[in-house]
Amino acid sequence: MKVFQKTRAGMAVLATFGLVVSAPAQVPATVAPIAQASMKVARQPNIVLILADDLGYADIGAYKADRYQTPNIDKLAKQGVRFTAAYAAAPVCAPSRAGLLTGRYPQRFGFEFNQGPGKREFKQGYGLDAKELTIGNVLQTAGYKTGLVGKWHMGIADKFYPTNRGFDEFVGLLTAETSYGDPAQPGVRVWPQDRAAAVAATKDGVFHRWPHAKILDGPNRTLATDAKEYLTDYLTNRSVEFIERNAKSNKPYFLYAAYTAPHSPHMVVQKYYDRFPEIKDELQRINAAMIASLDDGVGQIMAAVEASGEADNTIVVFTSDNGCEDYFSGLCSCEPMRGGKLTHYEGGARVPMIVRWPGKLQAGALYSGITSLMDLLPTTVAAAGGHLPADRTYDGVNFLPFIAGKAPGQPHDVLIWRRAPLVSIRAGDWKLWEVSDKTRMAAQSPYGDYTLLFNLKVDENETTNVATQNVAKVNELRALITDWEKDKQPAAWPTAHNVTWPVCGKIFTVPI
Repeated sequence: MKVFQKTRAGMAVLATFGLVVSAPAQVPATVAPIAQASMKVARQPNIVLILADDLGYADIGAYKADRYQTPNIDKLAKQGVRFTAAYAAAPVCAPSRAGLLTGRYPQRFGFEFNQGPGKREFKQGYGLDAKELTIGNVLQTAGYKTGLVGKWHMGIADKFYPTNRGFDEFVGLLTAETSYGDPAQPGVRVWPQDRAAAVAATKDGVFHRWPHAKILDGPNRTLATDAKEYLTDYLTNRSVEFIERNAKSNKPYFLYAAYTAPHSPHMVVQKYYDRFPEIKDELQRINAAMIASLDDGVGQIMAAVEASGEADNTIVVFTSDNGCEDYFSGLCSCEPMRGGKLTHYEGGARVPMIVRWPGKLQAGALYSGITSLMDLLPTTVAAAGGHLPADRTYDGVNFLPFIAGKAPGQPHDVLIWRRAPLVSIRAGDWKLWEVSDKTRMAAQSPYGDYTLLFNLKVDENETTNVATQNVAKVNELRALITDWEKDKQPAAWPTAHNVTWPVCGKIFTVPI
């Protein structure tokens, strides 16, 4: 692959997307998110990808949420394109990230379930297959300085370590979660049901993060001794430092800022907790405060981008790995879509996504076409003037021509999710759930049926199973799943266990 310098002209690449044009793209007025760009020579853009952890579609003000305050994320939405049908590759942390990082269905390389808990993950050596290339790998080849700040969750062994998988710099944790701070310190608020786990991260009164989830810095797994502040604030500060340092370079940079918030354990410091005295439920208040800390972090990252003088040449993406942690009673909204993390409801895999690229993407625009987080690798690599490796199939696509009106249709007509024994498919407005007839459990369907069909156009909340009235459609979607599975792999490791809990009034059992 060619290596492009930061000063290399990019007009030919941009013209491919309809971003450098002599007339505005002809797209529907309600969708038209591409702005007419200047004809000046373009440089490779910097790229900042901000990933929240377990932040639901209904947790952001820009998505009509009224439960939480997210002014900085809302501001970003006004400056960029807000996607209303963006989906994760899986409704749970690690497989979702595997799809985002590779641009491929995680089932292509057996990454169907989380690897954890940490002891199992460490002992068995589970992680992202060594043959897989990450977005970091491909952007490195395109001439980028790459950095990861935050949660990795792609494996603990050296062969999985971020600096061996496409990232020049890394500071963060390798596993699913860690303590946000020392619960013994004044002003640290911990939800009572998470306190035991948080206390386990202390030893003799001295704060230590969990084994396998310590904050590491650099290629030699150096313990980050400066990581003593509230974790979200620490990750923000390190992200800002990366931007400030690399904005002075003659190379473009890619920052993957992978926050842990608002993932459990539910912990927050007083300065955020005090913003929400009106919330009486302790878990809801701590969650609101954790989201506020994340939102503040987004604001500080954007301020650093602006201060760098590179704001107009920086693509900023904000999204989440999956839906809200609905297994905590009352934490998630059942509107406009029910369900959350782990479930095959729309609230499990449909996520907020905002993309800002000044002068190229129209500020405040809305895009309703079906997109996937797997699209972020092909899209950013194309915007960078890079090339995808030709030795593998990519399931993600470059969505810029679609939102420019230069390509017909939408990025995806069909998306499929599998977490055996559960599988689901969205094809147009139709959504089919199936539970394998080999391993059925009574609660694996929240409706007591093993085949469920919903018309999302009229039933986005997935309340009415219309499978028996639409047998032909069920068979059509089943055939698509069967065809999809032909070149996918079985899970490379088993699920850790199954969990059962009520989701929006329905009992649901799912694998982790």
